[in-house]
Amino acid sequence: MDFIFSNIHNFIAFTNDNYFISLLLFFIFFTFIASISLPGLSILAALSGYIYGIFFGFFAVIFALSLGSFVFFLISKFFLRTIFHKYYNKYSENLSNYIKDSSFEYLIIFRMIPGPPLLLQNILLSILNISAFKFIVSSFIGLTPLNLAVVYIGNKIGNIQNIRNLSTSEIFTWDLILFIFLLILIISIRIIYKKNNKNKKTLI
Repeated sequence: MDFIFSNIHNFIAFTNDNYFISLLLFFIFFTFIASISLPGLSILAALSGYIYGIFFGFFAVIFALSLGSFVFFLISKFFLRTIFHKYYNKYSENLSNYIKDSSFEYLIIFRMIPGPPLLLQNILLSILNISAFKFIVSSFIGLTPLNLAVVYIGNKIGNIQNIRNLSTSEIFTWDLILFIFLLILIISIRIIYKKNNKNKKTLI
């Protein structure tokens, strides 16, 4: 991060003359950072809002985050399956069977929960037997509320140095936490409804 902020004014000057090339470079860099799940992604997300605005900043972040996480997911799955073959197959099958009727919903909820680092999230998800489509789409949807909020905050910050010192309390406002909680509640109700509906059909 020190390197980024020490050269940020040069990058902004480059962006003024080469907006979409700059956006592409930022997307590639963000994807790389997400693919190795390094900390500091929230700072980069806020920076994207500051430099590119809410619309382009958000979509660059959410696509890069979903794609980078998927790369990490594949690598982690490969190593876990290779090194812990016996345990991996056992737990992967059990967990995948448990969520199979509402896998999209469970994955979205997991992505929405504030707190767990991206590294931990991606490692835990790599245990599951899920398709690339489900992983990317659920990541895109589940990671949207928090990252949209961060990009919005970055866009509204007047001094770029304030982004570097962005605190957790500035991101996790009560409004955001309440909004995420309501979304999780709605999705949970859908899971319960689907489960009850399936049980009824089984009885019939």
